[in-house]
Amino acid sequence: MQKVENPPVANYLMGSMRYMGYSFEDSVADVIDNSISAMAKNIRVLFTMDPDKLYVGILDDGYGMSDKELFHAMCYGSQSSENERDVNDLGRFGLGMKSASLSQCKKMTVVSRKNGKDSAYRWDYDEVSKKSNHGRWLVLKLEPEEIQDLYCYEEFSALTYGTLVLWEDFDVISKASGGFVYESLTKHRNNLLYNLALTYHRFIIEDGLKIFVNYAQVKALDPFLTKRSDNPWGTLRQPLVDSYGKEHFVEITPYKLPYVSDMTGDEKILIGGDNKMNKMQGYYIYRGKRLIKYGTWFGTPRHEVSKYGRVKVDIPNNMDDIWKVDVMKRSAAIPRELSKLLDKTIGSLIERSTKQTKFRGQPVTSRSDEFVYVWDRIEARDGFFSYKINRKNCLIKALCEKFPDEYQSDLEMLLKQIEQNIPIHQMHLDHDVNRIESENPDDNSDSLENAIMTIEFLHTTGLPYKDAVEKTLKCIPFNNDIALIAQLKKRYSL
Repeated sequence: MQKVENPPVANYLMGSMRYMGYSFEDSVADVIDNSISAMAKNIRVLFTMDPDKLYVGILDDGYGMSDKELFHAMCYGSQSSENERDVNDLGRFGLGMKSASLSQCKKMTVVSRKNGKDSAYRWDYDEVSKKSNHGRWLVLKLEPEEIQDLYCYEEFSALTYGTLVLWEDFDVISKASGGFVYESLTKHRNNLLYNLALTYHRFIIEDGLKIFVNYAQVKALDPFLTKRSDNPWGTLRQPLVDSYGKEHFVEITPYKLPYVSDMTGDEKILIGGDNKMNKMQGYYIYRGKRLIKYGTWFGTPRHEVSKYGRVKVDIPNNMDDIWKVDVMKRSAAIPRELSKLLDKTIGSLIERSTKQTKFRGQPVTSRSDEFVYVWDRIEARDGFFSYKINRKNCLIKALCEKFPDEYQSDLEMLLKQIEQNIPIHQMHLDHDVNRIESENPDDNSDSLENAIMTIEFLHTTGLPYKDAVEKTLKCIPFNNDIALIAQLKKRYSL
């Protein structure tokens, strides 16, 4: 058996890889991954502001590359996907920077500075495609004066160490936009602010990474609202064995967000907008803190009442084959041995989210004897719950006592009918994130009348007015009505 070399034709392979399916945002993120791997603290995505000079530059202040290192990095497949890599290395195939960049443009130039020396190489698809090159992989090396003529060189020249990736000749965008490249780049620039804020939010929050789109700093989103969300489960650490038999740990952290109606305006912005709650429920898969995939339960149907549930899953960067992470780093699949644990976690999370029910803005069960609630929450077997009207509530008791004895059984039957037919599921769907409020919260005339009736009834039982008022004000819905409390104290001279 003979070994015969059969290298790929450069322009054919490069041309095919330009259509792998990268979006503009994915392409920028793939380049930024390299910047983060190079320990950059500041990253700038520079969009042209001149319709006659079309370019996009991605500039970082990472450790930079020497001429030899840059030449190697420009090679397609410059590293093995099976190599054990540093925990901070977000690369995998050695293809990202090249394939991502050239999926958006014909001309990609990389200039890097290390130890006071600048080096620059360029992939130019038109040059590679020339017949005179006979399908060879010919990369262009730039001379010093050519480097200084590059777009964004002024920003690059201010760095002590760093790298600039420059895109020009946007043929793909031109075809898709009917020639309106500048307008398309402007739209991508605006979309990028949200995309980067979500994809790299943990680097921004946890590591202090600063990302700018032109001169606008990217503000991190927090899809888990970590300072407000419920996390009674903590972080679960699940061992998984890689393809070589080496054990690693996957960390799973479930969160249950508070109701949107309980969030501040800033918190709604922080989670990406309350209008995206349903879309953004589910798993958030991170590879080295970099978000890969989100907004899916991997086969479990979405549900309106589960939209407050989000599960953060951290996977190490040396388990890509187990998780089936693709070259664009935007897709992943759950390993079979982990799916059962995650299914159990989802079930618990959705159950907890479903039980997150409020009536008139108050918990359905009291946490102490301080207040008397309208509803009692009764726990039955197997984790099931029922709800009963609290007959000890002052208002309810006062109303019941007004009925003659011969109607008490009828009244009790009516209360049980109400208890047994609470449309809890429909209330979740109809009212979703909102508390059930009175139609006019500023009008307390009914509450005042009911409170007075309750106080007068308690007084007829021998209770002094002072004690009757205090007891009434421990009942829901009177306890939090400041105006009502003031009116009652004035009426009874307390």
